[in-house]
Amino acid sequence: MVAGSAALLLEAQPGLSPAETKAKLMNTGDTNIDIDPFSGLAEITRIGGGEVRVDQAIGAPAAAWDDDSLQGGLSFGFVAVDAQTSTLHKKVRVRNYSDENITYSITPTFRFADDAASGAIEVQAPQKVKVSANSDKVFNVKMKINGLNLPGNFMNSGSQGNDPAALTANEFDGYLQLEGSDGSSLHLPWHVLPRQSANVVGRSVLTFSGGVDNLSLTNNGVGTAQIDAYSLLAVSPNMPEGTAGGQAPMPDIRAVGVNTFPVPAGFCSAEESFLWVFAINTWERQEHLVPVSHQVFLDIDQDGIDDYLVLNRDVSLNNVTDGRQLSWVVDLATGSAGAFFFAEHSTNTGNTVLLICGEQVGLTGTDMLSTSVDASFIAQDFYYGGPGDAIEGLTITPLGERYFGIPSDIPASGVGTTTVFDFGAFPGNTDELGIMLITNGDRGFGARGGATQDTEALLIRAK
Repeated sequence: MVAGSAALLLEAQPGLSPAETKAKLMNTGDTNIDIDPFSGLAEITRIGGGEVRVDQAIGAPAAAWDDDSLQGGLSFGFVAVDAQTSTLHKKVRVRNYSDENITYSITPTFRFADDAASGAIEVQAPQKVKVSANSDKVFNVKMKINGLNLPGNFMNSGSQGNDPAALTANEFDGYLQLEGSDGSSLHLPWHVLPRQSANVVGRSVLTFSGGVDNLSLTNNGVGTAQIDAYSLLAVSPNMPEGTAGGQAPMPDIRAVGVNTFPVPAGFCSAEESFLWVFAINTWERQEHLVPVSHQVFLDIDQDGIDDYLVLNRDVSLNNVTDGRQLSWVVDLATGSAGAFFFAEHSTNTGNTVLLICGEQVGLTGTDMLSTSVDASFIAQDFYYGGPGDAIEGLTITPLGERYFGIPSDIPASGVGTTTVFDFGAFPGNTDELGIMLITNGDRGFGARGGATQDTEALLIRAK
């Protein structure tokens, strides 16, 4: 239908460029569109400029679009908001195809009343713009984001990985309405996905006294720093990214960490057990976990043959029919697989955490501190099967981590302490490098993580 409408528009006005054609169709669509009957207005992420009205597009004497992207809408994208006020800018070009001057009154509007009432977003534009006959005019649009007024964070790739309501809860959208002196009207959809974010700074080196370091950290962001600690196993250099459109992205590991948590009987099984937690930080962020496959190969008996594979996958395992990502464990000898926990990934982050029970890899609580395991970490592209990154040749032991951190979450503009213990190198283990602090841990509904890219995983080395 849209392609046919574009054909009709070009038949009527054959001189239009592809960008102008798209802008005209978007500027004149019907925006009074529901999700489904009686369920309320559809989000702009679903309808863009609205339902196409080719007669309106043909009749419009002008068109308006983003002067940089050449799109008929203003996408401000994802924004990690750590400051009280963040300001974004766009330029809109209006092209008048008619032989008469047109003055447009400009009104920024919100799609939903609660977004406007929140005070989190303000869209500013000039009140009027005059566009001479057969000419262009460019005007500036400014978006101010009040970080303190943003809602909590609802999205993740695990439990909420298939829930559009989580996205809707965090996005803001509306239309820039242009009403012409000749009675014509245009609109440009605008959209932004801001996330209240932490910005944690502190020492980059651990300095122990008697095997303990009280690491002081300051959160300069407007979001709570939700801190989880892992013993830093290894790091990997930054590799070149895959080229745009090359169908060979490069999932690139920056660092990996591990932690062990004893759990009581009834948590994993009828016996006392433990959680084994693997944390992966990548150089680039992933919007969602679906396209990347983080894999941890475990050689339980150290005979040179991997016994289990821990990885993130869809609820359906081998397909993408659900959208939620679980921490799966595959028995490589039998091919059987099982999952107890959602993978942790707060969307738009380089941090992924995979949790498993010891029994899933053939270990019980009595195997802690007595069973060394050879491990390899691999990140691969799940869609195209292209190259990825790997850290191999590690040896780890459940509860045998050298460094153990007891963190505390840090409120906005606050100070907190993470106490780090050095238990000494465990015999046979790869010697850990220090501590990895993830500052955007998932704390549940409305608190699913948020930190600036440079501070969402702090690698703090031991001397």
